[in-house]
Amino acid sequence: MKSGSLSLYNNFNEENKAHEIWEKINIMLESKNVVNRVLVFRKTVRFRYEDESSMVEHTNAFQGLINQTTSLEVPVADEVLALLLLGSLSDSWETLGITLGNVGPEGKHLSLSRVKSSFLNEDALVMKGDTNRGRGRNRSPQNKEKSGMRSKLRGMPTCFYCGKPGHFQKNC
Repeated sequence: MKSGSLSLYNNFNEENKAHEIWEKINIMLESKNVVNRVLVFRKTVRFRYEDESSMVEHTNAFQGLINQTTSLEVPVADEVLALLLLGSLSDSWETLGITLGNVGPEGKHLSLSRVKSSFLNEDALVMKGDTNRGRGRNRSPQNKEKSGMRSKLRGMPTCFYCGKPGHFQKNC
């Protein structure tokens, strides 16, 4: 037996119940010391979005890191968590981050719940196939031709009275 495992055995040899042994293991291995706090916080700060994963998976993984942070009693403000989640996005999601930063009442801070709900809404739209939202992006070349024809026709007014081009009814 190795000396490390022997020292673990010595800590538990007088315990008779599995629950008591489990509690001692948790106390020993998951202690709330500075090293564990640093490691969990480092994981949270270095957390990055993977383009092949969904936003639901990303926010769930981030929530797991937040749960670890709170279990170690590391106080982190809600806005800092929201900024960390925004900072974890890849460049393809940058516009959403900028939009979230610009939208909202002046002086109000970002909240984690607002960022999460925006992520999930955007992900739902992307999954639905509505990636080209906005005016004019879905116009086909036919529409451009028609609009060009309209402007050409506008140059030649037609009289509604006699039907001849080049003048109006008031001039007929």
